[in-house]
Amino acid sequence: MDIARLKGYLFDLDGTLLASTRFWHEAYGKALARFGVEMPADYVEHVNHLNIASGTAYTAERFGIEGGAASVERVWRELAGDAYAEEIELTPHAKELLYALKNADKHLGIATALDLELAQACLERHGVWGLFETFVTVGDVGKDKSSPAVYLSAAERLGLSPCECAVFEDGETGARSAHSAGFFVAGVADPYSGSDPAHMRAVCDRYEKDLGGYLADFAPSVRR
Repeated sequence: MDIARLKGYLFDLDGTLLASTRFWHEAYGKALARFGVEMPADYVEHVNHLNIASGTAYTAERFGIEGGAASVERVWRELAGDAYAEEIELTPHAKELLYALKNADKHLGIATALDLELAQACLERHGVWGLFETFVTVGDVGKDKSSPAVYLSAAERLGLSPCECAVFEDGETGARSAHSAGFFVAGVADPYSGSDPAHMRAVCDRYEKDLGGYLADFAPSVRR
């Protein structure tokens, strides 16, 4: 399928539009260290597709952390601090691709595990918040990205079916569930996502090293 023929384009945030997964990778390790826990190799893959409420609950339960999820959440939010409002950048070619899609009269939405407050501050700073017609979090639908619910809800809010939409994802969990629901899955590589690139290539309809790989489909003057 030609990705440029679709009508809707749904974007994950951390690792896909926002260069924030390195921050979270380091923050997860620092947070666990405060509780005397060394971060296991599989932890990032398990927690990255969860929102803060679910991620902190998972963390507290898995490691038996005193004070439970509330203790973990306090540390996570302290470490995040002003990072989204002041520091975290867009991923390479993200802004160019978003504007190319908008100029092509495409419908844009966000389907993410990131809280609205953190996301909006960052996207407004980069001048792209107003490009999106809908914003849906896993908290809104009550299911993490192992379910396609967040993507289905975003597509429905755009008035589109899954077969009319592409989902841009850096994480295998989200890519796999979006694919199962009939979306075109546009994968992007991210070394901090915890996802195996070979698995991503197998599950995605297309897989690129960054969003620049898709830019020429919507901006013909751009060469990959």
